[in-house]
Amino acid sequence: MPASFACGAHRIFIYARGGVTPITELAPVSSVRWERIRDEISTAACSIPASACCEELGNLRTILHELHIERNGDVVWQGPITRIEYEHDQVQIYAEDILWVPKRMVLEQGYSQAYPNMYSVVSRMEWLMRDQCYARFGDPWNMVPHVRALHYANEPKSSRITNSYQYTVWEDFDLYAEDSGADYTVVNRDLFMFDTHLAWNIIPELDENFISQFPRVVEYGNEVATRGFVTNGLGQAGIATQPDMGYGVIDHLITRQQDGNPDGPTGEEIAEWSRSAAHAIDGRVPAPVGVVIPANSTLLPGAPWTIDMLIPGSWFQINIESLCRNVTAWQRLHHIQVTEEAPSGETVQFTAVSPPMSMVVP
Repeated sequence: MPASFACGAHRIFIYARGGVTPITELAPVSSVRWERIRDEISTAACSIPASACCEELGNLRTILHELHIERNGDVVWQGPITRIEYEHDQVQIYAEDILWVPKRMVLEQGYSQAYPNMYSVVSRMEWLMRDQCYARFGDPWNMVPHVRALHYANEPKSSRITNSYQYTVWEDFDLYAEDSGADYTVVNRDLFMFDTHLAWNIIPELDENFISQFPRVVEYGNEVATRGFVTNGLGQAGIATQPDMGYGVIDHLITRQQDGNPDGPTGEEIAEWSRSAAHAIDGRVPAPVGVVIPANSTLLPGAPWTIDMLIPGSWFQINIESLCRNVTAWQRLHHIQVTEEAPSGETVQFTAVSPPMSMVVP
C-alpha cells in the first residue's frame, strides 16, 4: 500500500558545530517550527519552558551550537543557532540552515567565465559552495560531502564575471538562481543545486481533495514569447525564436550585466547566450496553462506524500476536474512549513509554483 501523509511529533537536539557531536536533548518542547524553501535560506525555531532544563539552556551558544530537529524519529532539519532569547518562563531558540555560512563569508577570489572558460551554471554554483566556502578552512561545518550538484547533458553555461570582494559567497551563488535559470534548496544538511528544468525528484500526483484550499486554473498570456534575447546590456545579444502559432512577435529579454568579456563577447559566448535564450522561451507558445494552489495550503492526512518527499524543487502533477476548464498540470514545491504546538498538534503547509514550460527528465 502506498505511503500516505500522517501527523508527526518532534524532538529537539543540540549538537556542536559540524553536526557530529551531540550535546543534549531539550525537552519538553512547547512549540517547534521548521521549513524548507527553494532559492532562500530556511529557518527554524522552538520554545522550551525555562523550568525544564535551565542549566542546559544557559549553556547554549549561538553559532558554536546547532539545532537539530527530529520528526517521528527522522532528522528533518539542521542548522546553526543564530539567536537565543531568555525570558522569565521560556527560552526561544532560532536557527538558520547551513547556508548561513556562505552568507557570512566574503568571496575573495574573483573569476571570469568569459570564453574559453565558460562553465555550466550548476558547476559554478558547486565550486562556490565547496571550494570557496565550506572546504576553504578545512570544512569545520562538515559540509563538503553534502554539496550535491545535479547535472544533465548540455545544461546551460554562463559567461559571468565576478570581481574579488564584490559579493559574499552566498550572494554570488544566489545570483545564478536569480539570473541563470538554476535552483537550490537545503534538506537537513544536504545542499542541492540544479537547473530549473531538471525534474530530478518527481513525487506522486496530488488529488485536489487532499489540500485545504481549492486550486484554480490559470492561462498565462504574459508568459507567451516567440523570440528570446540574452544580453549583457552592452549592445550584443544571443537570439532565439520559435513558431508564433498566430501570436506574432512577442519578446522575452534577459539582461545579465555580469556576463561576457569586457572587450566584447566572442562568437562562442553569443552562441551560448542564444542557447540560453532558447532555453528560456521553450514551451511559451501556446500560452501556458497552469494550476495555482493557494499559498500555505495545509496538507491533509491521507495525502500520498511523506515528509521525506517534501523537497522544494520537486515536481508533481495535480489533476483538476471540477472547474469549467479541466487540466492536469505539473507543479513544483516551493516552500513547506511544519509547525507543532500544544494542544493543537502538527500542521504541514506548502506552497507550489508553476514549473518551467519545458521539462528535462534525468
